[in-house]
Amino acid sequence: MTLEQKRGIESIDLNQTFFFVKASIESVASAFVRVRQADRWEQDVYDREIVTTGQGFIVFQFKEQIWTSIYNFGFVPGCTPLEKKDAQTLSSLLQTRTVYYRVSDTGGYIGYELYENGNLIEMLDFEEDISFNFQSQNRQLRREDMGSVYGFIYDFMVEQDIYIPAIRRVENQQGYLRLLGPELENLEGSDFERLDYLALS
Repeated sequence: MTLEQKRGIESIDLNQTFFFVKASIESVASAFVRVRQADRWEQDVYDREIVTTGQGFIVFQFKEQIWTSIYNFGFVPGCTPLEKKDAQTLSSLLQTRTVYYRVSDTGGYIGYELYENGNLIEMLDFEEDISFNFQSQNRQLRREDMGSVYGFIYDFMVEQDIYIPAIRRVENQQGYLRLLGPELENLEGSDFERLDYLALS
């Protein structure tokens, strides 16, 4: 299957926080810089070694796909990582659809929030053997109607036309970032419309 055909979730066996914006990378990155007051925005960073500073984000859009992805990596005390309100704010600002997604294999958690023009349309929070919460403006479903929650969320991403890659490692101990195929499930630079780095000090 080519990248242009891929949809759904590559892997849930990791810890990831993403949100997805149905708009071009240029408009999404520009809006995110303003919303978060980012003081660094470096474009086309695939296979470039850059020094990481503060709270970092990777913004990318695959070729032939309509969503732009924002990936949260690292944690810096005093800085705010990706939050649900970021997805809601960009949805309102760009008047488009956004999806906030978080998965943790160590915590047994997976969930998403879908926004349209700033309004919450649907959300699901699931923590293995602990909690389940589903709300939707468009459909009524009970837990027993869904089967596997993981399968349900996979199908949801396919329906939205979203592909979530598995990012294995993005930062080394020396504080450098260099994104290459092994970290991005063997994706190549030519697979991206663009891949940018943003940082908050």
